[in-house]
Amino acid sequence: MKRIFRHMLPFWPQILAAAILMTLSSLSQLLLPTFMSGVVNEGVYEKDFSVILEYCGQMLAVALVGAAATVLGRKCSAEVVAGFSANLRGAVFRKAMSMSHKAFGRMDTGALVTRSTQDVNTVSWVAEMLSGGIISIPALFIGGVILSYRVDAVLATVILCVVPLVCAVVTVVGRKISPLWERSDEYIDRQNELMRQRLRGLRVIRAFRREPDEQKKIASATEVMAENIIKANVSMGILNPLATFFLNAATLIILYLSAQRMVSGASAVTGGDVLAMIQYVAYIMSGVLNAAFAIVMVPHAAVACRRILQVMDLPDDGRENGAEGELCGDIALEHVTFSFEEGAEPAVRDVTMEIFAGKRVAIIGSTGSGKSALVQLLLGFQQPQSGKIRLDGRDSTELSGSCIRRQISCVLQKTAIYAGTIRENVAMGKAGATDEEVWRALEIAQMKDYVESLPDGLDHRLELSGSNLSGGQRQRLAIARALIKDAPIYIFDDSFSALDFLTEARLRARLGEELKGKTQIVVTQRVTTAKNSDCIFVMDQGRVLDWGRHEELLPRCRVYREIYLSQTGGDAA
Repeated sequence: MKRIFRHMLPFWPQILAAAILMTLSSLSQLLLPTFMSGVVNEGVYEKDFSVILEYCGQMLAVALVGAAATVLGRKCSAEVVAGFSANLRGAVFRKAMSMSHKAFGRMDTGALVTRSTQDVNTVSWVAEMLSGGIISIPALFIGGVILSYRVDAVLATVILCVVPLVCAVVTVVGRKISPLWERSDEYIDRQNELMRQRLRGLRVIRAFRREPDEQKKIASATEVMAENIIKANVSMGILNPLATFFLNAATLIILYLSAQRMVSGASAVTGGDVLAMIQYVAYIMSGVLNAAFAIVMVPHAAVACRRILQVMDLPDDGRENGAEGELCGDIALEHVTFSFEEGAEPAVRDVTMEIFAGKRVAIIGSTGSGKSALVQLLLGFQQPQSGKIRLDGRDSTELSGSCIRRQISCVLQKTAIYAGTIRENVAMGKAGATDEEVWRALEIAQMKDYVESLPDGLDHRLELSGSNLSGGQRQRLAIARALIKDAPIYIFDDSFSALDFLTEARLRARLGEELKGKTQIVVTQRVTTAKNSDCIFVMDQGRVLDWGRHEELLPRCRVYREIYLSQTGGDAA
């Protein structure tokens, strides 16, 4: 837990201030029963109204000081919790951004969301307790014990005998709750991931009229999750009635023993003392029960800490400490083999290819031929099991991941459009991009006319995943984002598939002009997209079957010719 709570260290001034203020608040509470005893013993019994007024004035002053200290203490505590939560969420997000692609694939998105929200909130409760609440617990308990002994040692001792019983009961409850919290959190992860997947595939569900079946799946998962949460909350709910019971029992004991000792003359306890004693008992029991509640919640927080650390301990990219440098755009693959899972069939098999700087090459093949896996390798998202990837003659493993990705601009197969404005989505490609640069990128991507037709232009808001755009518009927007970044290497992974042939032709013509002298890698299934490239690599079942220009491949490469004929219906000759 130390690794988690070190994120609180920047807020030590607020923690110290909260501790002082909450201590002052507790002391003010402890003084009030003394004044109440004075009101009864010196005011009511003696029928002296001036004494009553004096004590009431003192009580009011102390209460005001206590209230002010409580408000300010809670404000400081809230600042600590807010800052700590923000730091911890930021750390989880940074980890998600830096972890290896393989590690990211092992962690469900739903689990990441739960850990950065619910688990952080759970841990934040402990942060709140540490930043002020933990001070008031011993202050009220110790202060209540000392002051109750001043009233009557026998009564105070009797009350203290109840404390171990309370602690024992709470310990038993706590042991039962901890595994329940862990299981419930796991079910919440599964529920979040299930909901995320179903919502992303909502159109498919509707298209195939699977709403009833999917609703049953969600309902079943929700029911299981709810059962575990209910069990945990029911166990936690035992504490409140237990607290009430022990407090009432302690009060009855005090009243009975006080009355007995007053009647028998065994003690000089007065009515005012009894009133004060009852209040001290409340403070003692409050301290004990709050401590017990904290003890019960700590295992829950510990579970949340472990779950957060599961994310933090995932392996990083491992290449951020590599060398930096500028690239010209030469790329060479030497007998590269790669599979997504250990023991699985390779997605890329013994691939050797050379791409010269400033050239436009195409990688063509059917679905599952290994094209996109090759892109992930080029971007450094994955590492080959064997073989080497060289950039400008340097082993890519010697270069940092940031160095590689800084000099490669790409449009990935799955177009990512974020909720926000068109400007924000395009400018993501270049920090500090001007509106002029955004418009130029949109113009090259054949998207400018559409954006100009919108009433709010660049400020037009896009929904999550760009659901208020067509597939072609999303692709062109992603292309504009890639173009606004000045890089020596550009990768387009199936980036023209949703475009009509006329728009694609215009776009490719502009790309030829704007990216002249840049290395362009176009991954596609379309022959029309690939045919004018300087070199075409034909892939099938993870292998490079052949390479060359369109007119060279057509007569000699069977797979390329089959792709060509299937798309054109023409004669290869």
